[in-house]
Amino acid sequence: MINIKALYSDKLVKISSLLFIASMVTSVSNYAFQIIMGRLLVPAEYGLMNALLSLFMIMAVPVATLLMVVTKKTAEYKAQNDLAGIKNLFTKANYRVLFTGLLGLAIFLTLSPLIRDYLHAPATAPVLLLGISIFIALSFPINSAVLQGIQDYKWLAITQSLAGPAKLFFCVLFVLIGFSVNGVMGGLVVSGLLLWFVSYIPIRKFIHTIPINTTVRDHIAYSQVFPVFLANLAFAVLTQADIILVSRYFTAQDAGIYAAAAILGKAVMYIPGAIVLALFPMVSEHTALNQSSRHLLIKAFLLTLSISGFGALAFYLFPDVIVSIIYGTRYHEAYKILKYYGVAMLPMAMLLVLMNYLIAQGRKLFTYFMVGGAIVELAVIMLWHDSQFILIAVMLIISTLLFFAGVSLQFLREYFPKTRYLQ
Repeated sequence: MINIKALYSDKLVKISSLLFIASMVTSVSNYAFQIIMGRLLVPAEYGLMNALLSLFMIMAVPVATLLMVVTKKTAEYKAQNDLAGIKNLFTKANYRVLFTGLLGLAIFLTLSPLIRDYLHAPATAPVLLLGISIFIALSFPINSAVLQGIQDYKWLAITQSLAGPAKLFFCVLFVLIGFSVNGVMGGLVVSGLLLWFVSYIPIRKFIHTIPINTTVRDHIAYSQVFPVFLANLAFAVLTQADIILVSRYFTAQDAGIYAAAAILGKAVMYIPGAIVLALFPMVSEHTALNQSSRHLLIKAFLLTLSISGFGALAFYLFPDVIVSIIYGTRYHEAYKILKYYGVAMLPMAMLLVLMNYLIAQGRKLFTYFMVGGAIVELAVIMLWHDSQFILIAVMLIISTLLFFAGVSLQFLREYFPKTRYLQ
């Protein structure tokens, strides 16, 4: 029997609450951003903007991968009190990001005309700016990962709370000046630079107190990085590809309406972000010390189900009121989509928690389930896209199946811990 009082008063919940407040500042800013853009841009421009932002989320998968790998390794070094290892990891990760980021940027810029045509964008400029913003975004996660790994939650909360307001300020400023979608992409570039600077302040202070040890190696192997990359890529495709595909297969007006509903509905999925931020390094540290972290997973599930479930219920019961308040009459038809979109995001939220938990434990098998689910989702939507509701149904079914598959795997591992094929 779970002690509910104890559940909501321990370290995970307290830290999650701090990070939740910080993430709520950014979430409110992000939704203010969407509301303002929905009113400043016509639906066709708004649809293009969100298609580019969804592409950003998918193309930035190496960022999420880097964040998780560096966080996990930093937490392990912290558990071993190996500060020199943390410093060496931080330095080498920055060098690798600079090299691979420049290479990726060159490839992206070369392919930008093809991306423009696929999304039916009227010009190449916003696509080019998107590529630059992705490159800039690579620098911030290393700082954030170290803060998360050493469990400096105060500075992590500060940087988390700054992300949304910075994006809101610069993007809206550039759009008001008259740069339209180009202004949004340019705002991402400037806000990304600001986030790196602020997050580097505590890192610099921490790193400079550690003596140099050239004999220490970071021990991040390809076998560690690749499964994390695949898991993040699969989750990004599962949750972001629908907006891109709607821009491809539907009219610009319909894409804008769908994007308005999707952006609101995805709030259900993003809510557990603060829980994941606190959960991931704790599970990594428990794993490094050969301690059970099952209780952390149960708590994270209960928190996610209660908070995200409330959001999904609100969207289902009052979609027309919510759309009217936030977007006004221009996007009124979005309420029909929002009613079901929030429900589809609930299992995605649970899947997000489970995926991060398994990655923190170093589990790899479930990654390939995720990849399979992403491939099936893309294939089904590309073959059958007569209605936007088909996209929502596909996401709901696949995310639910993946969640129960992951839980089943974890259950089997509890009873057959030595079975190599379940890892």
